[in-house]
Amino acid sequence: MSNISHPTDCSHRLRFRQVDYFCAMFSKTFGYALRAATFVAVHGKNGEKIGLQELSQSLDIPHHFLGKIMQDLVRHGILDSIKGPSGGFYANEQTAETPLIELLKITDGSLVFNQCALNIKRCNAEHPCPLHHDFASCRDGMLKAMSAKTIAVLAAEIEEGKSFLVR
Repeated sequence: MSNISHPTDCSHRLRFRQVDYFCAMFSKTFGYALRAATFVAVHGKNGEKIGLQELSQSLDIPHHFLGKIMQDLVRHGILDSIKGPSGGFYANEQTAETPLIELLKITDGSLVFNQCALNIKRCNAEHPCPLHHDFASCRDGMLKAMSAKTIAVLAAEIEEGKSFLVR
């Protein structure tokens, strides 16, 4: 029997807590923004507009919360929108090439990559918390991935059926 499957193994519990931390590392706002921008990139091409109601229902995101997120994405030039009965959100030239890190900065700021896992204010390489070095490598990897991946990459995975935006 491996030591990982042992329910009393402390390292096993620590690993799961690290995974829990990283699952909660990004806010719901970021997740909603990323899903919505990707959905619009897939379905809002060539001037096709996606209404807020359709977007909210398709992605199962609260309508009013999503409306505020979409306003931020439009304000930052990630998406475009037109008001009125035939209006909605649509992809622009910047949408596809937007790195995921930009969406994260808009929704959460960049604090997620600077915070201590234990919320110790003075945690750093010279004065590390017990998880500092483990989390530093994970944070660096996430930062690299979020900087390299774009909305176009996610949209392509959706279009190819490799990934999904809803359950």
